[in-house]
Amino acid sequence: MKSLRDLYRYGPGPSSSHTIAPYAASKRFASLIPEGEPVTVIFYGSLAHAFRGHHSDASVFLGLGERPISIYLDKETPPPHPLTMTFRCGELEHTYFSLGGGALFSHSDPEVNEKEVYPFPDFSSFVDAYSRSSFSSVADYIAMFEPGIRDYCGEMLDAMFASIERGLSTSGEIPANKNPRLQVSRSAKDIFARAELTEKGQGRRELLLSAYGYAVVEGSACGEEVVTAPTCGSSGVLPAVLYYEYKNKGVERTRLVDAMLVAGIVGNVVKQNASIAGSVGGCQAEIGTATSMASAALSFIDGLSLHQIEYGAEVAMEHFLGLSCDPVDGYVVIPCIERNGVGAIRAYDSYLYAKYIEPIRKNQVSFDDVVKAMKMTGDSLDEKYKETALGGLASILKEPPSDED
Repeated sequence: MKSLRDLYRYGPGPSSSHTIAPYAASKRFASLIPEGEPVTVIFYGSLAHAFRGHHSDASVFLGLGERPISIYLDKETPPPHPLTMTFRCGELEHTYFSLGGGALFSHSDPEVNEKEVYPFPDFSSFVDAYSRSSFSSVADYIAMFEPGIRDYCGEMLDAMFASIERGLSTSGEIPANKNPRLQVSRSAKDIFARAELTEKGQGRRELLLSAYGYAVVEGSACGEEVVTAPTCGSSGVLPAVLYYEYKNKGVERTRLVDAMLVAGIVGNVVKQNASIAGSVGGCQAEIGTATSMASAALSFIDGLSLHQIEYGAEVAMEHFLGLSCDPVDGYVVIPCIERNGVGAIRAYDSYLYAKYIEPIRKNQVSFDDVVKAMKMTGDSLDEKYKETALGGLASILKEPPSDED
């Protein structure tokens, strides 16, 4: 498994695959060529189809710096990976794959490839290794493999909370195209106000979780910097439950940081054995993974067993299987924002199942099993349901053709 630093990244929204990764690839390629030399960039697959709604062009211009830049969108050539981009300057050419969460892979430029840190191919091997260790804390065991990771996750936790608090105090429209159905305003502030007026037991928790989740991902949709957990498109789920535990239940910050380590292992299992990119596995790979991570974090915070932590993560993912990634017009607005609120609520429900139902009914499906099922499901999804803005809600609510078309 890769570093948790590669899972929790801090960068601009609205998409880790389409914004953060192209910026990283552009900046890397710029470091290999003379200043001012012209560069040609070709986007394929989802990067080409969902280009305009993900700020990919701005990311490339920022990463390559002051030089002539030509960008081409190839929507016809079948790419080797759904998120493929090629950079050319003179005789130098490198192709990069965006793997989700801002990660890159390249055959021609292996320097960008992430390094292995944790020696676990799946969740069951992690559990087995931990059970044979002398550690009494699963968080201490995780931290052993990556010195300084607690400090890093503490910084990411602070950034998550800052995103929530900024979003709860911000109003205004979310920038998108001229499709009237995409002219929506930020609503986290109003949802939070409604929650504050709601009595306990009347949906208050659900409204608070929604407000916190909306606050983060609405900021991401506006291009603000967020923490990938594991992606920009699903960046509101884990922060929402952590902030709720901190602000509304008084859980200590150190416990929340340790919960991020446990959640990170869950996210890494999906990243290694399936995908966290909506362009590869559909939204089940993004919201499903984020919800599993958040459920695992909540279960850990409550002191549940490692088996119950796995149970909560599995339940969370199982009931997002088959979820398509269908952003309207390619903008990370509809249905992405609402899904973060729903994911946060589902994470809490899955944690409650782990706490109260797992002791009664043994789950026959392991987390590794559901990740395998998620991968098979994602592989079988048609391209139009994987962040191309060609199917699902994106096709139903698409912008009507203009007079100029």
